[in-house]
Amino acid sequence: MVGLKRAIGLRTVVSTGAGMALATVCYIALVEVASYVTGNSAWIAILTSGAMAVLAGSCFAELNSMYPTAAGIKLYIEKGFNERAAIIISGVYVLGQLSIVGAEIYVLSQGIAQGFPAVSPLIWAAVFMAVLLYLNYRGIRIAGLAQDLIAYVMFASLILISIYGFAAQGFHIPGLFAIGSLDGFIQAVAIGITSFIAFEWVITISEEVTDVKMVPRGMMISLGVLAIVYSLFTVAMTSLVDRKILDWVLTPEGLPIPHILYGKQLLGGFGVYFMILMAVFASLTSMNAGIMTASRFLYAMARDWSLPRFLSRLHPVYATPWAAMLAVTAYSLLMIAYGFLTHYILSMLFIIAAAECIIYVAMALCVIRLRILEPRTPRGFKIKGGYTVPILVILIYGIVAGAVLFGPVKPDDVMEQRIALGYIIALFLLNAAYAYFVWPRMRQKYQKIAQERKPRRRRKA
Repeated sequence: MVGLKRAIGLRTVVSTGAGMALATVCYIALVEVASYVTGNSAWIAILTSGAMAVLAGSCFAELNSMYPTAAGIKLYIEKGFNERAAIIISGVYVLGQLSIVGAEIYVLSQGIAQGFPAVSPLIWAAVFMAVLLYLNYRGIRIAGLAQDLIAYVMFASLILISIYGFAAQGFHIPGLFAIGSLDGFIQAVAIGITSFIAFEWVITISEEVTDVKMVPRGMMISLGVLAIVYSLFTVAMTSLVDRKILDWVLTPEGLPIPHILYGKQLLGGFGVYFMILMAVFASLTSMNAGIMTASRFLYAMARDWSLPRFLSRLHPVYATPWAAMLAVTAYSLLMIAYGFLTHYILSMLFIIAAAECIIYVAMALCVIRLRILEPRTPRGFKIKGGYTVPILVILIYGIVAGAVLFGPVKPDDVMEQRIALGYIIALFLLNAAYAYFVWPRMRQKYQKIAQERKPRRRRKA
């Protein structure tokens, strides 16, 4: 039987985890974070979100050291609770996370239009999706090399242009510690979570790394890289670009291009094209990592009979889950259509943040449950301090989930918050209906087919 190939190392683990998170839409999230605090103190909220992500990442690291598989998230919940709960929660998580694609393509298209207005944004979307599908179709090694090259160039470039922005202001940045109200800071931290979205998706390539111990190490390095890049770029952007302009960016009438505005303010026409290039790199790394990881997750679930079996098909030469890739692409196109038709980018960020909080709470619960149910199962990594970290994750992300879906927001954001709440509820209902009414019959069918295919023993004469 053809299986996934072990062909990638720590470098690609880091670029995949960090590259998935550092998408073009994150520029919008960073401006939104800054809008809830005073002065140029958004970096404090970002670092707080990053520290919280480290706590959640440690839960993933312990679970992945027990069961390093592409369907890890679903398997952890199944081991800790039951398979039906695993299907529902992991389904909400994956479908919620893929909302990033709609926001990403929309923001990217608006940025490119500033430099190349003659080309339709839809054409750019089609070209990007085609290129990414081809890279992933040809195999994890090629997709991984492309991920490495683009991601590391982008990280270095964003750090340099941020430092140059500080230098242009004589390294005098006012209000670096002016946080403002506690409610505003909590909401800023909640939105800041979206900036670290999907760093944990790297566990879905656990069956393709040369050493599974690289996965938890790579996750933590990814978070460090993201925290540095986000903090520097956000402070540089909010200190250089007028706040009224950044506030306009966040309105439905505004253009979601704060990074382009920063580049233009700092470097003029060259800055516009430079930031367009950075936006393209961000989208390529994010969507490449998204297709790479989400397709592996669907493949593994189908392989375990939790999804239709055709999604577990692998290419006989490249060993890539091509059927799962097509499914991910189809859903992504729906989210892209939503982004272009509504322009409600913030609603997708709320959906992503809520999905992240839900899965982090679920993973922390799984750590606790599996320490009770399977104390002797080998753990290559174990969180120190007993149950302290898992309990903190449950409490912190439970509060943040409430803040995202029910907390006070700016008047212009109320509608998008309600859309996000409705979408999360709809995902739960959809996945529950599948788990209770479709999956049992499908599982029974596959078990019957497998039983019929078993070779029968000949009776002794």
